[in-house]
Amino acid sequence: MTEMPASLDVDEALRQPSIRLWRRLIRLTQGKIRDVESALSPLGLTPTEFDLLAVVRAHPGATQQELAQHMLFTEGNMTYHAQRLLSRGLIRREVAGRTKRLSLTPEGSALMNQALPVVVDIHEAQFAGLTTDQLQQLEGLLRLLQ
Repeated sequence: MTEMPASLDVDEALRQPSIRLWRRLIRLTQGKIRDVESALSPLGLTPTEFDLLAVVRAHPGATQQELAQHMLFTEGNMTYHAQRLLSRGLIRREVAGRTKRLSLTPEGSALMNQALPVVVDIHEAQFAGLTTDQLQQLEGLLRLLQ
């Protein structure tokens, strides 16, 4: 890791490899988020709602707490987004005591069947220029950053 002198000015800081890489990752992410937002908007979904539906689909019957962990959500965030999807009839909540389990409704499943190919196409296009080996290498490098 590069050591930063205490008197580093802003221009020098912006030229640091770690800052340049961070800024590139942010630009790429923000651009793809905008693309996904535009693609999901006609379906009445936000990227966060899509992600939550995808996680519920992958983990049917999981508790809200388990899903929040998958999504890196706080309990409050999870409750807010789950309530939005519940009110639209896209997920159902089964309550047993203090445990709340979520699953897709037929309407939520149908919407995911529409949305998933759209999102997959966006991400496939983003990585189309990379070989399988490069994709695996990139994934490995990103895992190191966790």
